[in-house]
Amino acid sequence: MKKIRNWNDESHYALNVYEKVLSIIGVWPLDAGEFKSIARCALAIVIQISTIVSLSLEAYWQCLGTEDMMEAFLMDLSSIVSLSKLLVIRLSWRNTYVLVTSVINDWSMSWDTRQREIMMRYTHIGRVVSLTMLYLGYASGVSFLFMAIPFDSLLPWLNVSTTNDNDTVVTTYFLATYCVFGSLSTTAYSCVLLLQVAQIFVNATSHCGNDGFFFGLAMHLCGQFEILQMDFAGIKADEQTCKNKIRMLIGRHCHLIRLADSFEYSFNMAIFAQVSMSVLLLCVEGMQLIISLKLNDNVAAIKHIVLILTMLVQLYLYCYAGDQLEYVTGRIGYSVYDSPWYNFDVKIMKKLPMVMYRGKTPHLTTAGKFLRMNLFSFKEILKATGSYLSVLRVMINV
Repeated sequence: MKKIRNWNDESHYALNVYEKVLSIIGVWPLDAGEFKSIARCALAIVIQISTIVSLSLEAYWQCLGTEDMMEAFLMDLSSIVSLSKLLVIRLSWRNTYVLVTSVINDWSMSWDTRQREIMMRYTHIGRVVSLTMLYLGYASGVSFLFMAIPFDSLLPWLNVSTTNDNDTVVTTYFLATYCVFGSLSTTAYSCVLLLQVAQIFVNATSHCGNDGFFFGLAMHLCGQFEILQMDFAGIKADEQTCKNKIRMLIGRHCHLIRLADSFEYSFNMAIFAQVSMSVLLLCVEGMQLIISLKLNDNVAAIKHIVLILTMLVQLYLYCYAGDQLEYVTGRIGYSVYDSPWYNFDVKIMKKLPMVMYRGKTPHLTTAGKFLRMNLFSFKEILKATGSYLSVLRVMINV
């Protein structure tokens, strides 16, 4: 493993959010070998599996009708993707370890003011977006709790009405599990509520924590490739150290390519799970939106619109990060050409064509190795979803 240098203020600013969040569910790569991290990850996996089992049974039994079934199905699908992200990031921890140590070591290097400004700009973007995703994710989780709390009750944390002398209660749960649990005793009901609080918390942490981690690492890589562009374009032909500097930049380019490959390997399956879920949810929520509008149910229509916008924003962030990384990695060849290569020594010139050829090949962030994550793919997803909803709307209105 690559040796980690000491953390400084900048590396702490760049990584402390991801460290705190991912440590909760045991997937922070720097602690992956510790027993505490393994135990936390195992507990998070068990909690997610319990969510999937209970919601799958709820969707299968359908004892309260279609609306309850659809709510259980949507949360069940979200839990499956959350579990997939948890497992993928945990199993690929050696690759994310390399990426995280690279961030720490990059901030420990001696950069000039302009280079540090570029790094800080990308770091700030990644941190702001990650925190926003995290806050929205936890706010969404809290909304599940508030929707089940009757504030006019004497016991606001427990929505119950006594039905007999055996202390059996009619319950309202945080998740759609009414068919699975039904009416329970007060003690059992309280335990189920605590379990569902943990399920919602782990789901939000796994989703938003891993998404923010992906985005933050993508922005750091973009910053490093932009600095490399600037270094190639700024080579001076009259420098005596021109040959050594080009050799150093070529080595740096190879290092960044390896990091980009590790980044792709670490996240491509998690992205595939996310894209698959988002596309399916866009279709399902779009269908429900059309039905709600046809029935003049404005409250349900607003709920579906919010969920659709949430899915689109999440997809856009993945596509934006992939598009940005694809753009900056494909500009290296042009940066080499912008240098005064025509004044270089002939031996140095012979090294540049291969650098330019490799530098013109962009690095692709993919969903499962087959769908490129860029703004063009985002546009195609929107077009396909819009076409599906247009056909569906015509069929419903016939």
